[in-house]
Amino acid sequence: MKIKSAVWSLAKFVVLAAIIVSSVSWYHSRNMPKGQAPELLAPDINGLPVSLQKMTQQGPVLIYFWATWCGYCRVVSPAVSDLASEHQVITIALQSGTPEEVATYQQQHSLKFRTINDPSGALSNSWGLQVTPSIAIVDSEGKVSAVTSGMTSKLGLKARLWLADR
Repeated sequence: MKIKSAVWSLAKFVVLAAIIVSSVSWYHSRNMPKGQAPELLAPDINGLPVSLQKMTQQGPVLIYFWATWCGYCRVVSPAVSDLASEHQVITIALQSGTPEEVATYQQQHSLKFRTINDPSGALSNSWGLQVTPSIAIVDSEGKVSAVTSGMTSKLGLKARLWLADR
């Protein structure tokens, strides 16, 4: 009986934790776009053009808003970097310094994804960003299919990309 009671208590805790985490993520991402994604056309930190519209013609795109000063981003960024080798990823570095400083940070942390620098936060504001890290998945029709903020896993991101491709 004690084992059954412990399992029931653990199950209730897990469900409650999931509800709380989902609610906080929803609250932080409530101003992010729904429906058609805003235009995203900007040079990356290497000066090469990035066009969300062109990228979506080849399939779903993960857009990752992060910052060098963001503690949670230090946990999420490696997962996004891993996904960038298999999926289309655009990242936007919010108020993280010059393009050179962002590039140095990425190199020091072995982050291999294309990054648009957003030193003033104007690009992030146009997407309704409330908190970093935040992630939007844009499907091949240019519509935002998923938005999340805060901690997330590589598996969770892969699942969202897979669903956006259906």
